Amino acid sequence: MIIKQGTEDGRINPGSSSWPPTTGSVYTSQTRLILGEATLYSGTYYLSRSYFRFNTSSIPASAIITGVKLWFKLSNKINVDSFNIQIQVYRANGDWYPLDSGDWGCGDTLVGTKNYADLPAVDQWFSIDLTPSCINKGGITAFETRGNHESGTAPTGLNTVEVYSADSSGNEPYLEISYILPGAMLLMFLG
Repeated sequence: MIIKQGTEDGRINPGSSSWPPTTGSVYTSQTRLILGEATLYSGTYYLSRSYFRFNTSSIPASAIITGVKLWFKLSNKINVDSFNIQIQVYRANGDWYPLDSGDWGCGDTLVGTKNYADLPAVDQWFSIDLTPSCINKGGITAFETRGNHESGTAPTGLNTVEVYSADSSGNEPYLEISYILPGAMLLMFLG
């Protein structure tokens, strides 16, 4: 089953003259989102986290989810400081919509990662395997992404992983969910 991302995605982008930055702006209508960032640009340090939500209510309550992939189309990757930012996907504690600065940190359960070295070339699709139990079969499944370099050594340049958002027609992030129904399994064995 494929579930496309709605246009409710967004990004929170703290910026400050000191590292790490702690307060930032909210963006909800850009064609690109940053999955992970640790950047110094024009004397300002930046971090970014992005937020995604999917309506997963069409998955039957009795379904046994066997696999989940979160798909993105890469728009840019920069690794000036050789941080090799690992993208981390956290299941949000509830539904963060509409996005505001208070949603920073709403992801409380790590459900998947992707290493910088495993990212494809720009404008190629890639997936992140997620823990099957992260899917809410009763409604909205929401995620927060972040990089693994939000503290520690301060950056000296751009270090970012950017993807196309749901506001970029034809490039929308999506969930690929595999599941089986218990009754269907029984029919397979009896048939």
